[in-house]
Amino acid sequence: MTFLDSAPEDVFASGAYWREYYAELGHENAAAGEFLHEIAGPLARRRRLRVLDAGCGPTALYWTLFVPGDNEVEGFDLNPANIAAARLQLENAKRGDTDAALTVAAEHAVGLLRLEDTAAGHTRRKAKQIKSLAVGDLTKPWPAGRDQFDFVQSVFALECLPRWEEFEFALGEACRVLKPGGRLALVNVSRTDEWHCDGRGFPTLNLTRERMEGCIAKAGLRLLECREVESQDVSIRDQGYGSIILTAAEKSPSARPRT
Repeated sequence: MTFLDSAPEDVFASGAYWREYYAELGHENAAAGEFLHEIAGPLARRRRLRVLDAGCGPTALYWTLFVPGDNEVEGFDLNPANIAAARLQLENAKRGDTDAALTVAAEHAVGLLRLEDTAAGHTRRKAKQIKSLAVGDLTKPWPAGRDQFDFVQSVFALECLPRWEEFEFALGEACRVLKPGGRLALVNVSRTDEWHCDGRGFPTLNLTRERMEGCIAKAGLRLLECREVESQDVSIRDQGYGSIILTAAEKSPSARPRT
């Protein structure tokens, strides 16, 4: 459980998080989406992917837009309000009803993926790829079997865990559920003790590249990339941080599948 889940007013249930961080594409969201495309792309060229969005929040569909291929996507989040919002968004998208934030993200994804499709068509198709969304805890055994997923993504989630022990546990779970040769893509805020939403601050782990690289190695994953990106969005909102870290790792292709 994180501080967000016991906050007196839920910034997710109220819609404040979506309004403040997704009303426009922005530099951070564009960079995150492009990163997911970059890391999942080599896998998607070879096969249909089974994808897990860990700590998906209300943005499961938003980030699925950027992952190439005709995939099967599952997601989980501790906050029931996030799962309810994500499910409603999926049902609306399947009917062709999307808000402006999703449309702008889909337009960027269509260009990135070089698709001959409209933003609405791409959003509808990606909504149908999300097979399940469930309530689940990043700090407890994940609701997934061992060696199940080709690609695990987690965007703006793990840094909100209360302690480094939970952060390391979550990375270990990502390694467990990945297939040998599968990839993990993480997007996290960095070098701060809190992020801001709805005029309030919420605690985060003070994440650095050095700390991330050490945690990835401890989890038994091979680091593919870890880069810090200075945010260009700080001038349009009081977000409490100035940079994000983009991390990609791989489970050894020679790792033995376990039962």
